[in-house]
Amino acid sequence: MMAPSRPLFIFLALWAVTQCMAFTGAFHSLLPHRSMLALSPLVRPRRHVARLGGLSMLRNEYDLVVVGAGPTGLTAALSAASAGKTAVIIDATPKKQVQFSGPTGLYSKALRDTAKKIDVGVLRNMGVRDTAVWRQVQEMTSEVLKESGLSNLAAIQAGNIPHLRGTARLTGEKSEGGGHAVDVTFLETDRSVQVYGQNVLIATGSSPWRVDTVPYDDERVFDSDTIKTLGFLPKTVAIVGAGIIAIEYAKIFSRLDCKVTLIVRGKSLATALTRIGIDPDIALELQRDLCLNKVRIIFDAEIDEVQAPPKGSDTNRPLSISLKQPGTGAKKPNLTVKSHVLMTATGRQANTRGLDLEAAGVELDKGGNVAVDGLLQTTLPNIYASGDVLGPPSLASTGIEQALAVSRTMFGMETEGTFGWREPDTNYDPRSLMSDPLKYPIGIWTLPEMAFIGSTKASALENGLGEGVGEAVAYYSNTIRGKVQGIGFGFLKLVYTKPEGRIIGVHILGEDACELIHYGTALAQSGKTVQSVLGTMFAAVTFHELFKSAASKAVLDLDKARWIKMIRTLDEADGKADGWIQVESLQKGLADFGVQSDDVSKIILPAEKEQEEIKQSTVISRVMKLGLKPRREADPQQREGAGGSSAPQAGVRLGASKAPATK
Repeated sequence: MMAPSRPLFIFLALWAVTQCMAFTGAFHSLLPHRSMLALSPLVRPRRHVARLGGLSMLRNEYDLVVVGAGPTGLTAALSAASAGKTAVIIDATPKKQVQFSGPTGLYSKALRDTAKKIDVGVLRNMGVRDTAVWRQVQEMTSEVLKESGLSNLAAIQAGNIPHLRGTARLTGEKSEGGGHAVDVTFLETDRSVQVYGQNVLIATGSSPWRVDTVPYDDERVFDSDTIKTLGFLPKTVAIVGAGIIAIEYAKIFSRLDCKVTLIVRGKSLATALTRIGIDPDIALELQRDLCLNKVRIIFDAEIDEVQAPPKGSDTNRPLSISLKQPGTGAKKPNLTVKSHVLMTATGRQANTRGLDLEAAGVELDKGGNVAVDGLLQTTLPNIYASGDVLGPPSLASTGIEQALAVSRTMFGMETEGTFGWREPDTNYDPRSLMSDPLKYPIGIWTLPEMAFIGSTKASALENGLGEGVGEAVAYYSNTIRGKVQGIGFGFLKLVYTKPEGRIIGVHILGEDACELIHYGTALAQSGKTVQSVLGTMFAAVTFHELFKSAASKAVLDLDKARWIKMIRTLDEADGKADGWIQVESLQKGLADFGVQSDDVSKIILPAEKEQEEIKQSTVISRVMKLGLKPRREADPQQREGAGGSSAPQAGVRLGASKAPATK
């Protein structure tokens, strides 16, 4: 048996590591590069990269120099290797932290999973000390990060990709071959080395904004990255913020039997969540669920002053957090929060400090993010950027797609069917991604999960679809699996156009939402209709029943709208349009619509036949009760699949079928 070629081998390694990441949770949080959990190091300098006694490099010029070893940077380096190109990774992960383990998002997912497995309240009632409980929590979360780091390291080694553990700086110089110079200062020593890249990718990720009035000490007061260094199980936690990260941690700490206070600058949690595309009903349900889980929410407030015990003090001594009115600065009297831990989650900023990008000729936008064109190239030719360093949407999935897009641009990886292939003329710069809500799904790892893609009804109406937008909801509690598992919380919502029924949004709050959303993504991105969902067969006792249940309601809504339109034409025919229809006109009209005589007699009762008129709303109610299908154009997808079959006959009962032919 012949050995596989090197590019094929690297491609298989790339595929394998993404699958392994997905298994450990890292691929979902291949969320843009952020700092790692403080653990003992797994990765030591490789022989061909650096030696403490004297530096030695196999080469100093590469096809690609990647600055940053988060999921975006790793994807680009592995893609280059799979194309037979040389690449080197420069990573500034501190020596005592796990290298290549994934982003901060992975830590929160691992902590969330641990919180689901450990019942802290029961352990406390059994007399187990908090120190022992927290040690177990740390071990369980650490194991996930270690496994992720090892799997990523294996892929890098399989691709023969060297990695330099140090900080990078663009000098603006070039080699004789035209490669851009990057100075690398090693973390372990003050020594440095210069490498050159025909192409350079900036994938340094982002870090949290820090609130000016908060005295961070990373012992009792943390941001959303340094919280992973928390060394004890707190009894109370205060969290500042109203975004995804703040809510994720609020639910996690609540599950760990901590009393949580959420400090929100705005007057409503729903307002903050709807700004990022979350459906208003889901936002309100999530807020209600937080309250049911005893999370205290303080609105219209921000930090004024934090009085913290001296560093190293007994962790049982709480912080004293005073609050003020946003904007005015007026103190909120008699409102002081006592908490053992404070965490802020108030947004993120691009990690560009120390790279000397502007000095080298790379422009930044007003928000401090790296400015790029549609090909993700910066203002300096052959220097690219991907991931959080570009700003929103700041997701792992979009960062990985951006890295693959850069690889296609740099190395011409355009062959259909390969790992890096995507539809041509598709841009992944922030403006292009943010311009279309159907570009990518978003998963939010609350307890339970939340996920969405596409428009809400409100945003669709704002974008000019008029009144032609509907929404249909299905509840977990009404599904077979929901009944089996005793799930009484959560729902799925489909947003669709009228009268076509094209799905333009899917919003889910509940168990496995981050898995279910991918079927919703396939529906929305391919322009499927609610009618096509009803024609899809699902495996029994799965949550996919939610899609069919919501689609059924949507189809009924569309049918009712069509009947109203059809019946209204009869009302308008008499010239009055007053909500009443002449009985004689109605009888003729229903016959023209294909309604069978037996059903006509159920719509127009015998006593009503003697009347001159009948109320329009009464007719609609009886038609819908009978389950009659209105006359309509065939679903384009059904028509295409049936080779141009005619539109469904009006007046046929919903679910009715022709009787089998008899011999």
